[in-house]
Amino acid sequence: MCRHCQAAYEVRDGIVDLLVSPPDAVKREIQGLERFADVMRTDGWDGDRIRGLPGGVEHGYWFVQSEAMRQLLNRISFRPGDRLVDVGSNTCWASNVFARLGLDVVALDISTVDLQGLGSAEHFLRSDEVYFERLLSLMSDPALADDSVDFAFCCQVLHHNRRPDLRKTFTEMQRILRPGGVLMVVNEPLRFPLRLKRDHGDEVAEFEGNENVYFLHEYYLAARRAGFRVEIPAFTTVRNSLNASITEIPAGAGFWRTRRSIRRWAPGRWLLMALRFVRFCWRYVIRGDANITLICTDARLPRGSDPGRREPGSAGFGQPTQVTSADVHLR
Repeated sequence: MCRHCQAAYEVRDGIVDLLVSPPDAVKREIQGLERFADVMRTDGWDGDRIRGLPGGVEHGYWFVQSEAMRQLLNRISFRPGDRLVDVGSNTCWASNVFARLGLDVVALDISTVDLQGLGSAEHFLRSDEVYFERLLSLMSDPALADDSVDFAFCCQVLHHNRRPDLRKTFTEMQRILRPGGVLMVVNEPLRFPLRLKRDHGDEVAEFEGNENVYFLHEYYLAARRAGFRVEIPAFTTVRNSLNASITEIPAGAGFWRTRRSIRRWAPGRWLLMALRFVRFCWRYVIRGDANITLICTDARLPRGSDPGRREPGSAGFGQPTQVTSADVHLR
């Protein structure tokens, strides 16, 4: 019940339903997720396979997800009690990983169907070893209060936005993050000038997943305009569906950094550095075939401030949290 307007919303099977009047495109995507879940059941997916994600399935897609999570956990410092929203949680595998670290997790998605929505959480929750909240809501208009989370996690989900909604989603992520909070954008597909990927998503078009693909600068500028400082820590290069490789790129790689490096290096080394920079641009700006990872830090704290110096949330590991009016943002 909203304390201000007295509007009532349902909690069904532990899922808070705040998906109010979704657009037609979202309704079609929800129906497509239900059809895709039926395909997964036919292919033998069940609770055991869901609980084994992301590392328990031998497939290139899940190898990339597992490796990306490993990289992320090595780079970002989480503390028990920090609040995190898993945007587009789908099978809820990431919500499970973060909850096991002691974070206060909210899984956010548009679907409740098992294997392709918030209903998948039951496979993790029924063990009584982990707990996280579930919220049915749009990522472009998340039903969360301003300054209510420390971290937002988006794994291969932002490209399900049309271009105006992509920009709005970055703005909304900045709104719900506390000052100095961190948005983690993981494994987003990229378009390149010489590889436009006009057929992106054709193989799953029957499920109407609202698949899109954007250039690197579109993600980068959308994040900057929303009020984030952006770091590009790594690219994840996917060769095909069964074989994948992870290529680490130094943080902040760019021409300005290359020029400083050339000055510091002995004469004769500048050519090697220039060739490396050209190769970098060719592979990851002009013609590559890569997914991008971005670490977006809320810029309301001065540069150099430690975003980890916050009071942790009140909820501890494995303890349910109470959804109150302070946690819910209603339009």
